[in-house]
Amino acid sequence: MGIHWSLPLLESLLPEDLTARLKEAYNDPFVETPLQDEIPIYNGLTGKIMKALPIPRTIRVSRRKMRAFCSQGIDVQYGKELCDISYGPNGVGVTARFKNGDKLSGTVIIGCDGPRSSVRDYLFGPEKASVTPLNVVHSNVAVQYNDAVKAKFVRSTHPLFSLVTHPDCFCFISIQDVPDPQKPETWRFQIVTSWLGQRDTSLDNAGRLAQVKAKAEVLPEPFRSANLWMPEDTHITYDSIGYWVSVPWDNRQGRTTLAGDAAHPMSPHRGQGLNHAICDASKFVAAMGKVHTSEIKLQEAITSYDEEVVRRGADEVEASKQSAYMMLDWNRVMDSPIMTRSLEKADLGS
Repeated sequence: MGIHWSLPLLESLLPEDLTARLKEAYNDPFVETPLQDEIPIYNGLTGKIMKALPIPRTIRVSRRKMRAFCSQGIDVQYGKELCDISYGPNGVGVTARFKNGDKLSGTVIIGCDGPRSSVRDYLFGPEKASVTPLNVVHSNVAVQYNDAVKAKFVRSTHPLFSLVTHPDCFCFISIQDVPDPQKPETWRFQIVTSWLGQRDTSLDNAGRLAQVKAKAEVLPEPFRSANLWMPEDTHITYDSIGYWVSVPWDNRQGRTTLAGDAAHPMSPHRGQGLNHAICDASKFVAAMGKVHTSEIKLQEAITSYDEEVVRRGADEVEASKQSAYMMLDWNRVMDSPIMTRSLEKADLGS
């Protein structure tokens, strides 16, 4: 996962001791990331760079490492499945009930439970809250080549990530884990290979691997070999990519809201999801600070937070959806939002 424009927000949210140790969550903690960088996007027909997108300082983090890192000192309780939300009298208090019989009460419930959010279902009803699937086949694979020469070759385009677009498919390479920078054979990579169409649900793992490799045959190096060198026991899944365009919700007098993928589930084709989730957290903390100092009431704070999240989220969901389709459409690639806006956050005014 990439963190770029939201990195200063993340650093302001974390305690100072964790900010100083943020590299622990990096995919490669041994790489110094520059203040300004470029994403090389390759032309799949010529193998040449078609565009080098300027980007701010960007780090790539492991989902697993990031969760463990940010949960330090926090009692995260897993395995709870929401089944009901109830509200106290006079606009005060909210209670979440779970299928295991547990219940928790508080001031506000924040649904940050992913793209298929139970809290969003509760606010809108399952039909209005459901995501719309993209007509895209999206293979997202973690792979270790167990060969130093192969690993260094796959990583040769950029220390962190690069991508290629071709009339037949799209491919993204990112370093995923570097246990030892002196032992490339131990490095793990994230390889995303994607194309327009419907997933063939009849394929088993071997069939999906064969299909991905067949698609990658036409790609220039190192994208071609990054796919063809996948070991035969590589676990291949086709992700279900969907989106939900953010719309206003009834926050129940400021007692229920959404954040992250629950508020604006989007495709990964512009690399924005985690950045907007971090921005949501920053906005929410700021809102609660005003409540804590009695500057404004809870309902006003949450309503203001909701309005900004919906406006920003809807814009990015649409932009990421456009990028998904346009990056996979050779005739529209250069006009896609990632090509025209890079990784920038939209300027929607105050």
